[in-house]
Amino acid sequence: MARPHLEFVQAQMLPWRRIPPGRARPDAEYKFLSRDPDTGACSCLIRYPPGWSREADETLAADEEFLVLDGAIELDDARFGPDQYGYLPAGWPRRRMATRDGAVVLTFFDREPDFGPAPSGPPSTELAARAIPHRDVLRMPWDRTLNDPRLAHLGIGRKNLRTDAATGERTFLSLMLPHAEPPGAKGPRETHPVVEECYVLAGSLTGPHGTMHAGAYFWRPAGIPHGPFGTRFGCVALIRFVGGRHVNVWSEDEAPFSFDTPYRPVLPPELAHLAGDPWRPAPVY
Repeated sequence: MARPHLEFVQAQMLPWRRIPPGRARPDAEYKFLSRDPDTGACSCLIRYPPGWSREADETLAADEEFLVLDGAIELDDARFGPDQYGYLPAGWPRRRMATRDGAVVLTFFDREPDFGPAPSGPPSTELAARAIPHRDVLRMPWDRTLNDPRLAHLGIGRKNLRTDAATGERTFLSLMLPHAEPPGAKGPRETHPVVEECYVLAGSLTGPHGTMHAGAYFWRPAGIPHGPFGTRFGCVALIRFVGGRHVNVWSEDEAPFSFDTPYRPVLPPELAHLAGDPWRPAPVY
């Protein structure tokens, strides 16, 4: 069974659960955003309480990719504060993790994050070539190059966090400008030959399933038409293309767009109860 289509859920609607002993990051808390029941690959939020620490010579059997959303956490000799990113391939040596004041970290594992064998020395040349031990995303410039003219109305900027040279998989931040609406309130739909995964970091984004606010998440399998999209207040989202290289394939017909589109999610059975009670942010007035 492949990871099911989920589009979309607000993370604020999901419960925090404690990680038990014997698992990676014991005594921290997590929210599953989505999970593959066959491989254990998962996307999650992990909340580390103040004073949490772990000291052990170990590796994980999974690639781990993460962005700190709040607080700060130390991993060996590196400190990750808000908007700082890392990608550590399976087998990467880990000796210490700790946080003084706590942290919330958006985290992706490409398989079950079981413990691997204890490291015998520094990372191999192959691991080092794949790893991104630390990246300060806040201070990266936005790339405002227009990659696809059909998305021009969004005024997109990007910060590329990772591109896998072998598979073409890619992770980046996407910036969309405020008051962005498809011309004529309609536009073509797009599909991709690979999975698209998204977590909204700030602002809001409206599409066929309603308006996503900060904390919204989707996992969209390959080949599913989507769009058009617009945003009233601007949006910053982390986007991952999983399973290969990202390509936009556009429909010949056009679909309508409205900022008033109601919440019409696609949810797996275990989250179906959330469909009738959409989450809304608190008013700013």
